[in-house]
Amino acid sequence: MVVISVNDDVQPLCVKRILVPIDSSSHSFAALQAALTLASHYDAILKGIYVEDIALLNLADMPFHQEIGAYTAIVREISMNDIVKGISVQSKWVVTTFQKLINRAQLNGDIAVLRGKVFDIIKQEAENCDLLIIGKSGKNIYGKQRLGSTAKALIRKHQKTLLLVEEGNQIGYPLIIVFDPSPIGRICLETARDLLESGETLVVLLDEDDPEVYQVNRTLLSRWASDTKINISIQNYTKNNLNQFLRMIKGLKNGLFILPHHKNTPKIEMIKICLEEVSLPILLIKPPQTS
Repeated sequence: MVVISVNDDVQPLCVKRILVPIDSSSHSFAALQAALTLASHYDAILKGIYVEDIALLNLADMPFHQEIGAYTAIVREISMNDIVKGISVQSKWVVTTFQKLINRAQLNGDIAVLRGKVFDIIKQEAENCDLLIIGKSGKNIYGKQRLGSTAKALIRKHQKTLLLVEEGNQIGYPLIIVFDPSPIGRICLETARDLLESGETLVVLLDEDDPEVYQVNRTLLSRWASDTKINISIQNYTKNNLNQFLRMIKGLKNGLFILPHHKNTPKIEMIKICLEEVSLPILLIKPPQTS
Protein backbone atom coordinates (compact mmCIF):
# COMPACT_ATOMS: atom_id res chain seq x y z
CA MET A 1 0.00 0.00 0.00
CA VAL A 2 1.38 3.42 -1.00
CA VAL A 3 -0.09 6.46 0.72
CA ILE A 4 1.00 10.05 1.03
CA SER A 5 2.57 11.68 4.03
CA VAL A 6 1.62 15.27 4.81
CA ASN A 7 3.78 15.75 7.87
CA ASP A 8 7.19 15.98 6.22
CA ASP A 9 8.82 19.39 5.75
CA VAL A 10 8.50 19.57 1.96
CA GLN A 11 9.15 22.87 0.20
CA PRO A 12 7.49 24.12 -2.99
CA LEU A 13 9.38 24.68 -6.19
CA CYS A 14 12.05 27.35 -5.75
CA VAL A 15 12.45 29.51 -8.85
CA LYS A 16 15.16 32.16 -9.05
CA ARG A 17 15.91 32.08 -12.79
CA ILE A 18 13.50 31.39 -15.66
CA LEU A 19 14.46 30.66 -19.27
CA VAL A 20 12.06 31.23 -22.16
CA PRO A 21 13.09 30.57 -25.79
CA ILE A 22 11.26 32.91 -28.18
CA ASP A 23 10.70 33.17 -31.90
CA SER A 24 7.94 34.93 -33.82
CA SER A 25 5.39 32.13 -33.37
CA SER A 26 2.20 32.66 -31.38
CA HIS A 27 2.88 29.70 -29.07
CA SER A 28 6.32 31.02 -28.09
CA PHE A 29 4.76 34.37 -27.17
CA ALA A 30 2.15 32.55 -25.11
CA ALA A 31 5.15 31.01 -23.32
CA LEU A 32 6.61 34.49 -22.83
CA GLN A 33 3.38 35.77 -21.26
CA ALA A 34 3.39 32.81 -18.87
CA ALA A 35 7.07 33.51 -18.09
CA LEU A 36 6.20 37.11 -17.20
CA THR A 37 3.45 35.90 -14.86
CA LEU A 38 5.68 33.43 -13.03
CA ALA A 39 8.70 35.75 -12.93
CA SER A 40 6.46 38.25 -11.14
CA HIS A 41 5.17 35.61 -8.70
CA TYR A 42 8.62 34.27 -7.84
CA ASP A 43 10.46 37.60 -8.19
CA ALA A 44 12.74 35.68 -10.55
CA ILE A 45 15.23 36.80 -13.18
CA LEU A 46 13.83 36.17 -16.66
CA LYS A 47 16.15 35.24 -19.51
CA GLY A 48 14.95 35.11 -23.07
CA ILE A 49 16.82 33.51 -25.96
CA TYR A 50 16.30 33.69 -29.69
CA VAL A 51 18.03 30.83 -31.50
CA GLU A 52 19.29 31.32 -35.05
CA ASP A 53 18.71 27.77 -36.25
CA ILE A 54 21.90 26.49 -37.89
CA ALA A 55 19.90 23.74 -39.62
CA LEU A 56 17.81 26.38 -41.39
CA LEU A 57 20.90 28.35 -42.37
CA ASN A 58 22.49 25.21 -43.82
CA LEU A 59 19.52 24.55 -46.10
CA ALA A 60 20.64 27.07 -48.67
CA ASP A 61 23.92 25.18 -49.15
CA MET A 62 22.13 21.98 -50.17
CA PRO A 63 21.90 21.08 -53.89
CA PHE A 64 18.08 20.92 -53.81
CA HIS A 65 17.59 24.28 -52.09
CA GLN A 66 13.90 24.75 -52.79
CA GLU A 67 10.83 24.90 -50.56
CA ILE A 68 7.16 24.14 -51.13
CA GLY A 69 4.55 26.33 -49.47
CA ALA A 70 2.54 24.34 -46.93
CA TYR A 71 -0.71 26.05 -47.92
CA THR A 72 -0.06 27.15 -51.52
CA ALA A 73 2.13 24.26 -52.82
CA ILE A 74 4.16 26.88 -54.68
CA VAL A 75 7.80 25.90 -55.25
CA ARG A 76 10.32 28.62 -54.35
CA GLU A 77 14.09 28.84 -54.43
CA ILE A 78 15.77 29.11 -51.03
CA SER A 79 18.19 32.01 -50.92
CA MET A 80 20.83 32.29 -48.20
CA ASN A 81 20.51 36.08 -48.31
CA ASP A 82 16.76 35.87 -47.84
CA ILE A 83 17.14 33.45 -44.92
CA VAL A 84 19.76 35.58 -43.17
CA LYS A 85 17.74 38.75 -43.73
CA GLY A 86 14.56 37.11 -42.46
CA ILE A 87 16.28 35.81 -39.32
CA SER A 88 17.84 39.21 -38.65
CA VAL A 89 14.51 41.03 -38.95
CA GLN A 90 12.77 38.45 -36.79
CA SER A 91 15.44 38.46 -34.06
CA LYS A 92 15.40 42.28 -33.80
CA TRP A 93 11.62 42.28 -33.46
CA VAL A 94 11.74 39.54 -30.78
CA VAL A 95 14.44 41.37 -28.78
CA THR A 96 12.56 44.69 -28.93
CA THR A 97 9.27 43.07 -27.90
CA PHE A 98 10.88 41.15 -25.03
CA GLN A 99 12.52 44.27 -23.64
CA LYS A 100 9.28 46.27 -23.86
CA LEU A 101 7.34 43.59 -22.00
CA ILE A 102 9.80 43.13 -19.13
CA ASN A 103 10.14 46.90 -18.73
CA ARG A 104 6.37 47.28 -18.62
CA ALA A 105 6.15 44.48 -16.00
CA GLN A 106 9.11 45.99 -14.08
CA LEU A 107 10.96 42.69 -14.09
CA ASN A 108 14.65 41.89 -14.05
CA GLY A 109 15.67 40.17 -17.27
CA ASP A 110 17.66 40.09 -20.49
CA ILE A 111 17.62 38.40 -23.86
CA ALA A 112 20.37 36.89 -26.02
CA VAL A 113 20.52 35.97 -29.70
CA LEU A 114 22.40 32.68 -30.13
CA ARG A 115 23.25 30.49 -33.10
CA GLY A 116 23.27 26.69 -33.19
CA LYS A 117 20.98 23.68 -33.05
CA VAL A 118 17.74 24.71 -31.36
CA PHE A 119 17.49 21.80 -28.92
CA ASP A 120 21.17 21.91 -27.97
CA ILE A 121 21.13 25.67 -27.29
CA ILE A 122 17.96 25.50 -25.21
CA LYS A 123 19.19 22.54 -23.17
CA GLN A 124 22.57 24.20 -22.55
CA GLU A 125 21.08 27.55 -21.49
CA ALA A 126 18.47 25.86 -19.31
CA GLU A 127 21.14 24.24 -17.14
CA ASN A 128 21.61 27.57 -15.36
CA CYS A 129 17.88 28.11 -14.75
CA ASP A 130 15.32 26.64 -12.35
CA LEU A 131 12.39 26.67 -14.77
CA LEU A 132 12.21 26.34 -18.54
CA ILE A 133 9.08 27.68 -20.26
CA ILE A 134 8.42 26.70 -23.87
CA GLY A 135 5.66 26.74 -26.44
CA LYS A 136 4.04 23.32 -26.23
CA SER A 137 3.03 22.92 -29.81
CA GLY A 138 2.32 24.22 -33.23
CA LYS A 139 -0.39 23.38 -35.73
CA ASN A 140 -0.30 21.01 -38.67
CA ILE A 141 -1.82 21.95 -42.03
CA TYR A 142 -5.25 20.83 -40.79
CA GLY A 143 -5.12 23.26 -37.85
CA LYS A 144 -4.85 20.52 -35.22
CA GLN A 145 -2.61 21.15 -32.21
CA ARG A 146 0.31 18.78 -31.77
CA LEU A 147 3.13 18.34 -29.29
CA GLY A 148 6.19 19.80 -31.01
CA SER A 149 9.40 17.88 -31.60
CA THR A 150 11.49 20.25 -29.47
CA ALA A 151 8.97 19.97 -26.62
CA LYS A 152 9.02 16.18 -26.85
CA ALA A 153 12.81 16.07 -26.75
CA LEU A 154 12.99 18.42 -23.75
CA ILE A 155 10.37 16.40 -21.85
CA ARG A 156 12.52 13.29 -22.34
CA LYS A 157 16.00 14.72 -21.83
CA HIS A 158 15.82 17.95 -19.80
CA GLN A 159 16.27 17.18 -16.11
CA LYS A 160 14.58 20.25 -14.63
CA THR A 161 11.00 21.46 -14.35
CA LEU A 162 9.21 22.54 -17.55
CA LEU A 163 6.18 24.67 -18.26
CA LEU A 164 4.53 23.96 -21.62
CA VAL A 165 2.13 26.53 -23.05
CA GLU A 166 -0.14 26.39 -26.09
CA GLU A 167 -0.87 29.45 -28.20
CA GLY A 168 -3.75 31.56 -26.97
CA ASN A 169 -3.63 30.08 -23.46
CA GLN A 170 -2.45 31.63 -20.20
CA ILE A 171 -1.89 30.83 -16.54
CA GLY A 172 -4.98 31.32 -14.38
CA TYR A 173 -7.73 29.18 -12.90
CA PRO A 174 -8.70 26.39 -12.51
CA LEU A 175 -5.50 25.20 -10.85
CA ILE A 176 -5.44 21.41 -11.21
CA ILE A 177 -2.91 18.90 -9.89
CA VAL A 178 -2.60 15.18 -10.57
CA PHE A 179 -1.40 13.89 -7.23
CA ASP A 180 1.20 11.15 -6.97
CA PRO A 181 2.10 9.38 -3.68
CA SER A 182 5.81 10.10 -3.93
CA PRO A 183 8.28 12.79 -2.80
CA ILE A 184 7.90 14.60 -6.13
CA GLY A 185 4.13 14.40 -5.66
CA ARG A 186 4.50 16.30 -2.38
CA ILE A 187 6.59 18.97 -4.10
CA CYS A 188 3.81 19.31 -6.68
CA LEU A 189 1.23 19.71 -3.93
CA GLU A 190 3.23 22.37 -2.08
CA THR A 191 3.97 24.19 -5.35
CA ALA A 192 0.25 24.29 -6.13
CA ARG A 193 -0.43 25.69 -2.64
CA ASP A 194 2.22 28.36 -3.19
CA LEU A 195 0.67 29.42 -6.51
CA LEU A 196 -2.92 29.41 -5.21
CA GLU A 197 -4.36 32.85 -4.51
CA SER A 198 -6.54 33.49 -1.47
CA GLY A 199 -10.13 32.47 -2.04
CA GLU A 200 -9.36 30.18 -5.00
CA THR A 201 -9.82 26.40 -4.98
CA LEU A 202 -7.18 23.79 -5.80
CA VAL A 203 -8.53 20.83 -7.79
CA VAL A 204 -6.73 17.60 -6.82
CA LEU A 205 -7.09 14.54 -9.06
CA LEU A 206 -6.71 11.45 -6.88
CA ASP A 207 -6.37 7.90 -8.17
CA GLU A 208 -9.06 5.57 -6.83
CA ASP A 209 -8.04 2.37 -8.62
CA ASP A 210 -7.17 1.02 -5.16
CA PRO A 211 -10.19 2.04 -3.00
CA GLU A 212 -8.37 1.48 0.31
CA VAL A 213 -5.40 3.67 -0.65
CA TYR A 214 -7.76 6.26 -2.12
CA GLN A 215 -9.68 6.64 1.15
CA VAL A 216 -6.51 7.01 3.22
CA ASN A 217 -5.01 9.57 0.84
CA ARG A 218 -8.28 11.50 0.63
CA THR A 219 -8.39 11.80 4.42
CA LEU A 220 -4.78 12.95 4.58
CA LEU A 221 -5.32 15.50 1.81
CA SER A 222 -8.35 16.93 3.58
CA ARG A 223 -6.31 17.24 6.78
CA TRP A 224 -3.46 18.95 4.87
CA ALA A 225 -5.91 21.43 3.33
CA SER A 226 -7.35 22.19 6.75
CA ASP A 227 -3.90 22.67 8.29
CA THR A 228 -2.74 24.97 5.47
CA LYS A 229 -6.10 26.79 5.32
CA ILE A 230 -6.72 26.37 1.60
CA ASN A 231 -9.77 25.26 -0.36
CA ILE A 232 -9.46 21.99 -2.25
CA SER A 233 -11.79 19.95 -4.43
CA ILE A 234 -10.80 16.28 -4.61
CA GLN A 235 -11.82 14.64 -7.88
CA ASN A 236 -11.42 10.90 -8.06
CA TYR A 237 -10.36 9.16 -11.25
CA THR A 238 -9.38 5.72 -12.49
CA LYS A 239 -7.31 4.73 -15.48
CA ASN A 240 -10.59 3.95 -17.26
CA ASN A 241 -12.35 7.29 -16.74
CA LEU A 242 -9.49 9.82 -16.83
CA ASN A 243 -10.37 10.77 -20.41
CA GLN A 244 -13.85 11.79 -19.23
CA PHE A 245 -12.35 14.44 -16.94
CA LEU A 246 -9.90 15.58 -19.63
CA ARG A 247 -12.80 16.10 -22.04
CA MET A 248 -14.47 18.34 -19.43
CA ILE A 249 -11.49 20.72 -19.37
CA LYS A 250 -10.58 20.41 -23.04
CA GLY A 251 -10.45 23.77 -24.73
CA LEU A 252 -10.05 25.83 -21.56
CA LYS A 253 -7.82 28.84 -22.23
CA ASN A 254 -7.04 29.87 -18.64
CA GLY A 255 -5.68 27.69 -15.85
CA LEU A 256 -2.73 25.54 -14.87
CA PHE A 257 -2.34 21.77 -14.89
CA ILE A 258 0.42 20.40 -12.63
CA LEU A 259 1.94 16.99 -13.32
CA PRO A 260 4.67 15.08 -11.45
CA HIS A 261 7.26 13.53 -13.73
CA HIS A 262 9.87 10.99 -12.75
CA LYS A 263 11.26 8.10 -14.76
CA ASN A 264 10.00 5.31 -12.53
CA THR A 265 6.44 6.52 -12.04
CA PRO A 266 3.77 3.88 -12.76
CA LYS A 267 1.64 6.71 -14.18
CA ILE A 268 3.89 7.41 -17.17
CA GLU A 269 1.20 6.46 -19.71
CA MET A 270 -1.34 8.70 -17.97
CA ILE A 271 1.17 11.56 -18.03
CA LYS A 272 1.68 11.05 -21.78
CA ILE A 273 -2.09 11.26 -22.34
CA CYS A 274 -2.31 14.49 -20.33
CA LEU A 275 0.58 16.04 -22.26
CA GLU A 276 -1.20 15.35 -25.54
CA GLU A 277 -4.79 16.13 -24.53
CA VAL A 278 -4.67 18.96 -21.99
CA SER A 279 -4.75 22.42 -23.58
CA LEU A 280 -4.05 24.32 -20.35
CA PRO A 281 -0.48 25.36 -19.52
CA ILE A 282 1.19 22.25 -18.06
CA LEU A 283 3.75 22.52 -15.26
CA LEU A 284 5.80 19.32 -15.47
CA ILE A 285 7.63 19.09 -12.15
CA LYS A 286 10.70 16.88 -12.10
CA PRO A 287 12.72 15.64 -9.11
CA PRO A 288 15.34 18.08 -7.74
CA GLN A 289 18.82 17.43 -9.06
CA THR A 290 21.32 16.09 -6.55
CA SER A 291 24.90 17.28 -6.67
